[in-house]
Amino acid sequence: MTRPYPQHQSITSPLASREKGDWGLKRPFPLKSTMATSTPFIRIKQVDTVENVTNFASAADHSLSLEKFQELRVAMSVPFNTDKKSGDSSPRAELWHKSVFEEDMDFTDFQRGRGDDRRWKFQGPWLARMTEGEFIEYLNKKVRPKRAHFRTLLKEKLADDITTSQNKAALEAGKAAPAKIEARDISEEQFTDYLRSLRNDRVTLYALVSKFLDLAPLGQPVGIIQTFWSDRDSLAPDSPYGKSGPPPSHPSAGISYLRTGSFMENHPVYGPQGKRTPALARVVYPKAGPMSPKLGVGGFVADAPSGDNEFNPRTYGRARFSPIKSMLNGIMHLDTTTFGGAKAYVEATTANVDPSGKVVLQLRETGPEAQVVARESKGLTEIYHDGPTKSYVPANPNSSTSAPSGQESQRSTRVSNEARLNRVADEILEESLRSDKS
Repeated sequence: MTRPYPQHQSITSPLASREKGDWGLKRPFPLKSTMATSTPFIRIKQVDTVENVTNFASAADHSLSLEKFQELRVAMSVPFNTDKKSGDSSPRAELWHKSVFEEDMDFTDFQRGRGDDRRWKFQGPWLARMTEGEFIEYLNKKVRPKRAHFRTLLKEKLADDITTSQNKAALEAGKAAPAKIEARDISEEQFTDYLRSLRNDRVTLYALVSKFLDLAPLGQPVGIIQTFWSDRDSLAPDSPYGKSGPPPSHPSAGISYLRTGSFMENHPVYGPQGKRTPALARVVYPKAGPMSPKLGVGGFVADAPSGDNEFNPRTYGRARFSPIKSMLNGIMHLDTTTFGGAKAYVEATTANVDPSGKVVLQLRETGPEAQVVARESKGLTEIYHDGPTKSYVPANPNSSTSAPSGQESQRSTRVSNEARLNRVADEILEESLRSDKS
């Protein structure tokens, strides 16, 4: 079964070496299993085993998926964060996808002095995705051994807070600044009271624990605590991975290095195109209740495009606001009559990687002109006529409903004669050109 992401490197070899079984490893591979394929890609699971053989398998699944995905020319983007502040959560801001290669997104080291943390890699886990057993093991092996270190950091923070408050009071009173409070000057009673205040102030406690353990953000809290969240030193609200979780690898997953999809395709015959070349998608799962139908595009499964189109059978209000569109076969039920299943052209806009390593494609409906151009490129239809064309002059361009006068009749006769003469000249020239070619 094809896994969501590759776990072994894909290896290939030239034809001259494959005929000898040479793949650049310890021992040659059998020709029967490596030559009888049109996709010579293998993955090595174990170089040497107790049976003195090399354990390998075909890697054509991920290799061909990579090739087909790059043919889509899709730029990888960070997921939309619905937990952002009101200034960044407008519908217009969500129309533009932000690349994973932007400087304010593509970094792994914590930058001090920033009010946000948009890293994609953290030392700690994402707690929302851990199972109960993994969470208990994390508490026993990672959290509890660091209690003493965390208490030391809390004492240092308490000393800094007391020093700051004393300096502020002295400045307001016009006195000299007192001596700096050190962590060793904090008494146990003061530290115990500070711990009790932290237990009641969960927002500050969450921020301190997340910084100390370098945990992946869990998103912005909901409720009355949300009003105080923006005033705290917290990293979750501005992280694009606060709701969905950080990816297991680089957000690009190594399958696309395009920074944007804002480019125009230039057709060799029709010139610049308004829409990109669409991809032929197959309906792999029909609509089931509230779940949207699933489409297979280039070896990846994605949700059908949203909106009023042939993938969404919405009848309410369609007759009033939009022309009636025919629904695609296989949307409401599995199409078993069409050879290969129901297919339709769609346009891939962007993609991102979820926490499990799965590539999530976002699709939208393409235009009819782009579909015709795509079908013509495959030889399924023909709309371009490259044969010789003949000039045409109307017989009576100045005709009207009233009866023509004498001058108008003479003018129309002259135009008709000129048109006929032009046609005779064209025929003669065409015949002479044919004789010259022959």
